[in-house]
Amino acid sequence: MDSNIILECFYYLSKKMDTSIDKLAGIKFLFFADRYHLRKYGRLISEDTYYALPHGPVASNSLNILNEVMNGDNAGANKTYLNRKSENSFVAVENQYELDYLSESDIEALDFVIEKFSNKDTWELRNLTHEYPEWKRYKNTLESNLSKREKIIMNDFFENADIENDPYLTIDNEIVELSKEFYFNK
Repeated sequence: MDSNIILECFYYLSKKMDTSIDKLAGIKFLFFADRYHLRKYGRLISEDTYYALPHGPVASNSLNILNEVMNGDNAGANKTYLNRKSENSFVAVENQYELDYLSESDIEALDFVIEKFSNKDTWELRNLTHEYPEWKRYKNTLESNLSKREKIIMNDFFENADIENDPYLTIDNEIVELSKEFYFNK
């Protein structure tokens, strides 16, 4: 996992949406982008480890990086991509950076997230992540406080959610199956 990739994701989202982003919303946007990219291309953008927490799926190291930004740290990146906007939000720096770490397919996944999810507020995003298999598997355990977090089984990223008009259904099932095979056999 490269912190520059994670920070460029958040930078790109904030810059393209031309707004500050709540930390929880940023983590949800990254989940949605990783889900898209894994289902279509067989790899996570973040290359992170995912856990189910009470507020939904979380890329663990990416959250740590974002927490460093919220504490005024550069998070070990080569450039300063983000500034803390408020206690719980960040914004892309004014500098216009070249995207040195994101691939074309990474940007495609982030654009998908902007198109499909940027109209939702933080709590709508949080609640929506609870409808995906990555979190639903752990619903009872997390809601009954038997656990604070559970490591997500990666196979769940390839499962369809039972959501009306789920935007991930635009990815052909054959592509999802090929991506799954690639991911587990690399």
